[in-house]
Amino acid sequence: MASDELTPLATGPRLLACLGDPASAQAIREFAAAQRWRNAAIVEGGVVSAHGQLQQQAAPNLLIVDIDDTDDPVQALYALAELCPPEMSVIAIGKRNDLNLYRDLIELGVTDYLPKPITAAMLERALRRGKRGHGGDEPSKAQIITMMGARGGVGTTTVAAGLAWCLSHLHHRSVALVDLDLHFGNLALSLDLVPGPGLREALEYPARMDARLLGSAILHESPQLSVLAAEEPLIDLPQVAPGAADAMVSVLRSDCDFIILDLPRHLDDIVRRTITIASSVAVVTDLSLAAARDTLRLVEFNRVLSPTAKHLVVGNQVGAPHRGEVGRTEFERVVGLSLDFAIPFEPQTALTTSSTGTALPAALRNSKATAEIAALAQQICGVEAPQKRSFLPSKLLPSLPGWLKRSA
Repeated sequence: MASDELTPLATGPRLLACLGDPASAQAIREFAAAQRWRNAAIVEGGVVSAHGQLQQQAAPNLLIVDIDDTDDPVQALYALAELCPPEMSVIAIGKRNDLNLYRDLIELGVTDYLPKPITAAMLERALRRGKRGHGGDEPSKAQIITMMGARGGVGTTTVAAGLAWCLSHLHHRSVALVDLDLHFGNLALSLDLVPGPGLREALEYPARMDARLLGSAILHESPQLSVLAAEEPLIDLPQVAPGAADAMVSVLRSDCDFIILDLPRHLDDIVRRTITIASSVAVVTDLSLAAARDTLRLVEFNRVLSPTAKHLVVGNQVGAPHRGEVGRTEFERVVGLSLDFAIPFEPQTALTTSSTGTALPAALRNSKATAEIAALAQQICGVEAPQKRSFLPSKLLPSLPGWLKRSA
């Protein structure tokens, strides 16, 4: 990247590097010389030093920070965010060659994380990736939320549709709601939409997947809430191709703040992959003993596939005695987990939502079930509540810092 591609600052360095070792400092000098940047500043220290520097001077265009001086780099960079303007690029470096750490930092909005020893070429490639992200060529960091029922009939689709409605209508976020049960999914039906063949085609041929192909399959509940669903003939066996989940998410991320995936209970490759890349993983369950067993198994399964995700257990239809409910206290004792949310059973819920073809929060706005789903949506959005600044470009962020969107 040529130096004229960065806007000069009235004061302060164009490049600020806070480093803990001489070898990294030398690589930064070579990098700055190659970019023909004359006002680069290299100081000793890591995240703590960067915090002090940013408090004392105007923010640079690029911050390179050594994270080896902190035991919790994710939290340390989170705290640093309030001093960083949206247009700043941040490259973290460190000794840890840890894939989970890399995922966490990228999800926070850091441009790149480079394991030591670093070179000028590595820095140039990282900055080039950052430029593409700021230019809008790369997808935004949308939150990916997966939802799976511990048993059939526990109301996972109702909860997923309600969550999507709250995020889009109450929090004014752009949401893509995807039903991956191509044969028996009823997400579109619950929102009074008619699915077409587009989702199956996109999943079978991910190499062709782009905004145009996926756009032709999208159903619109509202301008802010898009739905992808199918109703394939039972005689057909769709052949979902490897890489389909990543291709679909990559396209949806360019326009969405949240991607909610309603997963079937068969644990095929696409289900496993979506869990792996999710930022929040929810198991929806009733409070029966059979569901308790499968809830525990699914939570353990999800934690293996996505150890850094936020894991939620959502009780639904709580208080429905005809489902063999054992009560919340007993259920939590059996599974050894606390329910994060408990959506109460209300007899009129199913009738109202099915007869109106609307999400539960839209059909019964003052119900206790709606209040609990709204609380779930609030928690999903809650990582954005602190008024922190972001490293991501401001045009991707309508109001709150985007690098916190996936730090659940």
